[in-house]
Amino acid sequence: MTNTNDTKTAISSLQTGVDAQGHQKAHEIAEAFENFLREFHKYDQPYDDEMDAELYEQYARVLREQTPVFKYFPFKKGRPNFGPSSAGDSPLELYHKAKRSKKDSRNLTENQRDWIGLGSEVGNYVQREIMLAERHFEKLTGKKPPFVFERTERGEPAFEHFKKRLHVVEHDGEEFAIFGLPDGILKYTAPDGEIFRVGLEVKSAQKNWSAFKSQEEPKESHVVQTTAYSEMYGGEAEGPLDYFIVLYYLTYGREWQEDFSRKKAFGAYVTDADRTELKDRLADATRNAREGTPPKLDLFGWRFNDYKGAIIDEMTPEQFQATFDEAMRMVKSNQPKWKRTIYDRTMQEIRELYEAKNGGEA
Repeated sequence: MTNTNDTKTAISSLQTGVDAQGHQKAHEIAEAFENFLREFHKYDQPYDDEMDAELYEQYARVLREQTPVFKYFPFKKGRPNFGPSSAGDSPLELYHKAKRSKKDSRNLTENQRDWIGLGSEVGNYVQREIMLAERHFEKLTGKKPPFVFERTERGEPAFEHFKKRLHVVEHDGEEFAIFGLPDGILKYTAPDGEIFRVGLEVKSAQKNWSAFKSQEEPKESHVVQTTAYSEMYGGEAEGPLDYFIVLYYLTYGREWQEDFSRKKAFGAYVTDADRTELKDRLADATRNAREGTPPKLDLFGWRFNDYKGAIIDEMTPEQFQATFDEAMRMVKSNQPKWKRTIYDRTMQEIRELYEAKNGGEA
């Protein structure tokens, strides 16, 4: 008779091996993609007004179709909508998103405004470069392009509004939706002829050269984004979307004469366990919002929290004191100084907001 525990162990070991192979294949795909772009960029950028005209016409059509957005997509009252870019947010942020709490108004600096705009343009640039390569790579190199965009039924490239989607999920007794649009879905033809469906996530690297140069892996929040897109676009009708390329593109200035690469591509492999974990988190947020039970505040991630006002509005004197005590413990801990500084600044801001709300000292 087979021991049940032995069977579970064998299955677990088998799955671990499969996952390891998947991560290795994702790394190979990312490396192939970076090499593909670098080879294409050895040549002058081709001019292709015909391609641009077709793309702009397709864009105009789909944008008119999807406007206004609330009439085109099947939104449902009371059903939370989560975006892939917020999938890695803290449980409390997801709770407020599910509640549709008011987001903080953003008082952006000129630098921040440009940062956001340039980030979007980097994505547009990479998408256009891939489309140019589809049409010109073989003429320039004598080889067929290993990466091309998947196409919609109307022949549109599989990115942005052409694949914008509201994906409804029923999980763990809760119903919610993931709503967004991808940077791209590619078809990769490996050297042995096997074809892979691959997601593309493009990120601008604008901070500085040293930070870009030293980066050795994708940011965790960006990997979580790929999990959301995998869930959205990996259905039975289209086929699995388990492999992703997270591409970082440097926009920071360097000397014109310098020869270096502005591209860093990392592979990500999304497993069933990853998708389940994401759906668990979003279902928990949906349930917590419905029941009115906010999760604990993440002090370390406070700086980029978009719901500071809503959190302070709901904060009781007891919760404020508990938050203050926890922050003080972190400030006095043996953690690195830069982390203790973050906790200290976080608590100062929370105190200021709380006192402003209550009209006096905490």
